[in-house]
Amino acid sequence: MKLFIPLAALSLSIILITSCAKKDNTGDGSAGASGSFIGRVKYQGNSIEVDRDNRLIRVLRDGTDTYKIEFFTGIPNITGVRFNQTNDSTWVSTDTTLLKDVKIEGKLLKINYQSNSQSWIVDNAVRK
Repeated sequence: MKLFIPLAALSLSIILITSCAKKDNTGDGSAGASGSFIGRVKYQGNSIEVDRDNRLIRVLRDGTDTYKIEFFTGIPNITGVRFNQTNDSTWVSTDTTLLKDVKIEGKLLKINYQSNSQSWIVDNAVRK
């Protein structure tokens, strides 16, 4: 009986310490490049012009090293985006022409993407 109380206290302490430990996948941007964002979307192309606030934007893995950006507002998706991770919370598209600029920095998504006479602009969409 004398051994039971210290053993129970030790067991309880171990459970509390492990359950309160910081998880590896929390914090700004640590969810990686994939995620859902809310922000203003501007699109121009294919005889369509859209400028809408509070729109859902999703960045999804599309292949082993490519991503797809979905807009859900009748705006065409952007596919084949490749990212370089520059630090724990920043992902930058690998296109070097600066016409296809996609950046995820912490909780913010910025897009300035031009392709085939189409243009997508998203300024400071916030991770949902």
